[in-house]
Amino acid sequence: MLNKPLIFDGHLDLAMNALEWNRDLRWKVEEIRKSEEGMTDKPDRTKGTVSLPSMREGNVGLCMATQIARYVKPGSKIPGWKSPEQAWAQTQGQLSWYKAMEEAGEMAQICYTARS
Repeated sequence: MLNKPLIFDGHLDLAMNALEWNRDLRWKVEEIRKSEEGMTDKPDRTKGTVSLPSMREGNVGLCMATQIARYVKPGSKIPGWKSPEQAWAQTQGQLSWYKAMEEAGEMAQICYTARS
C-alpha cells in the first residue's frame, strides 16, 4: 500500500446502496454481484461497483459518504419520496447504517467541531 496513492472519494452513496439495494457492503464486489444474479427489481443489478473491502484494496482512505433521499412534489417525473417526512426518515435510516458500520469497526466518522 505504500506505493499506492491514497484516494479520496468526494461523493459515495454507501448507505443508499446498503439499504435500498440490500447490499452487504462488507462483501467483495464480486460476491455482491453474484448474490444479485437473476434479480430484476432494479435495472443495475449485478453492476455494483463499490464495497468496503474493494475500497480498502484500492486504497480509498477517505470518502464523503452521503445521506440521500429526495422529496418530490406530486406529478414529478423524477424518483423520490412523496413527503418531506418520508425523505427525512430515509436519511435517518442511512445515518443508523453508518453508525452500525462504525460500531462494527468497518469505518470511522471524521468530525469537525468549530472552536470559538
